[in-house]
Parts: sequence; C-alpha cells; structure tokens
Amino acid sequence: MNERSFMSRILDSERRRAIEDAALKLFSSRGFHGVGLRDLATEAEVSLGNIYNYFPSKEPIFAALVDRLYADFASSTEPLAEFLRSGRFPDDLLELGRVMSEMVNRHRSYLTLVYVDIAELGGKHVRPHYAALAARFRTALGSDAARALPGWADPGVVFAIIYMQFSSYFVIERLVGAKGHLGLPEDQAIAMIAQLFMLGLAPRKATHVPKTPAAAVPRARRRVLRRVGARHRR
Repeated sequence: MNERSFMSRILDSERRRAIEDAALKLFSSRGFHGVGLRDLATEAEVSLGNIYNYFPSKEPIFAALVDRLYADFASSTEPLAEFLRSGRFPDDLLELGRVMSEMVNRHRSYLTLVYVDIAELGGKHVRPHYAALAARFRTALGSDAARALPGWADPGVVFAIIYMQFSSYFVIERLVGAKGHLGLPEDQAIAMIAQLFMLGLAPRKATHVPKTPAAAVPRARRRVLRRVGARHRR
C-alpha cells in the first residue's frame, strides 16, 4: 500500500467516525425518527453527499454505531469481563454490584441507544447482543462457578439473572434519574440485592395457608429448603 492510499484510508476512517459521533449525539437526544440525514451532515460538518459515500441511509448509521458501542461494552478489558474471569462468582456479589455500577457509568451512550432501538425500531439491532446471554456467561465463568453452586443451578442462568437485576437498578438510578428508587442509599441497595440472592428469603411459618404435606414436595426441593433454613439459622 502506497502512502497516498494509506492516508486516504485514514481520512475515510476519520470521516466515518465523525458521522457516527454526530449520530450518537443526535440519536441520544432526539431519538431515531427525530433525526434526518441533513441534521447528521450539519452536526458532522460534512456534506450530505459525503454521508452517502459511507452509508446508504440513516438506519445503517444507527446499526454501525450500536455495534461499535456494544463492542466497547463487551470488550475483554472491561470490568465485567474481568469479573467473569476472576473466579469471584458467586461468592462476591457485592463486587459484582460495584462492577455493574461502573459499567453503567462507562457505557451510558450504549445503554441509551439500546432503549432508542427498543422504542423505535423494535429492538432489532440490539437483540443479538442479548441472544444466548446465559450461554455466553456460562462459558466465561468456566467450571469453577458450577462447582460452587447447587447442582440444580445453572451458573450461566444464575449470573444472567443477577446481572440483569443490578443492570436494571443502575439504569433506573442513572439513566432514568430516579435516585434512591428503592428507598436506600446506593451501597445499602447493592448489599440488599446481593444478600437477597445469596441468602434468599427466610422460610416463614404459615398462618392462614395450610402446610403442604412433605410427601408432596419433591425430595430435591426439600433438601434445598433445608439448606436455606440452616443457613438462616446460622
């Protein structure tokens, strides 16, 4: 590749990035349907024709931007990926809560466009990001997590459920702006969520609901209930 060709590719990459960055600003504030190609051209300081040199229409700009931001979110160097490799699950859910706090802070732009895509485009661009989520977590966690959980608990499914709970909490706190929506300071809310998943809800004596005969409860479930009860008594 000669120098002229190399410089041309650099300029193309910079212009494409400028268009995507302009799109991020406008899509985040106006939504998808509230932005036109002329708006994008003005914001990116390029001609309308120049946009067509890189994208055939508006939606491919949105799709490319979402994919770029997701790649950043899912990077192996991000706190979530590092936690998955650390072997700290399921023992350190407090740290997972702190990790998800940081992930939401670092990736507000991506998460904002997730909701734009859901609201205006039916979620078709972010749907692949959530497909087989539990399977991907299971692979990332490795076999140690499975050994640390009861036999009936799939580590990928368990992690995905806890991940989504923490993610939802911080999205409501940070993106929606409903501060303290659980009625607790953030550190206490993280601790409450972590404790709920680690300990479950303590068995309570039935007052008006008849007890289920022990024979009607599957043996495996009775073992789980006994373990939970013993843990709470300690």
